[in-house]
Amino acid sequence: MSRLLYQADHLKELEDTYDDLRMTGIADDHLHVIAKKQGRVLRRGLNAANHWYKTDILNGASKGAIFGFVTAIILSSILLATDSFNDGFQAFGVIATIVLLTAFGTWFGAFIGLQSQNHALKQFYHLVDEGKYLLLIDLTLAEEDTIKLVMATRHPELSLLSTNAETTIPLKIMQRMH
Repeated sequence: MSRLLYQADHLKELEDTYDDLRMTGIADDHLHVIAKKQGRVLRRGLNAANHWYKTDILNGASKGAIFGFVTAIILSSILLATDSFNDGFQAFGVIATIVLLTAFGTWFGAFIGLQSQNHALKQFYHLVDEGKYLLLIDLTLAEEDTIKLVMATRHPELSLLSTNAETTIPLKIMQRMH
């Protein structure tokens, strides 16, 4: 999967772009607009980017899960080595420690990520603050050259900002806002 990131100055430009991209076979699920005022985007029938795209919740959750798992392994090893519970900390204690600390790490990492801007898009958020619009286009590597050509010839007013603004959205249901 590849992701292209374009900048637009006006919503009208995005509406025209949406129509052309739909004609080339790009589904609405693969088009996402980040704007200062998401309501305007939704009223125009465009797919506004949701929190999965705009925040770092998934990245934070995965980092938190790794941190929680590593912490659980270290803590379990220490408790087993020191025999702190007089043989009461066996397999169940190790499994419970791993499950609980991994779950806590995942939750805490997601909580922190929810309050942070998406790390892959952070450098472009100043444009959104200035009233510009960001268009994310998800496509396969085979479609990338065709879409770049369509965008360059039919929509030169949109600026290509990045070809690798990769964000991972694991479930299809998480991709749509409306």
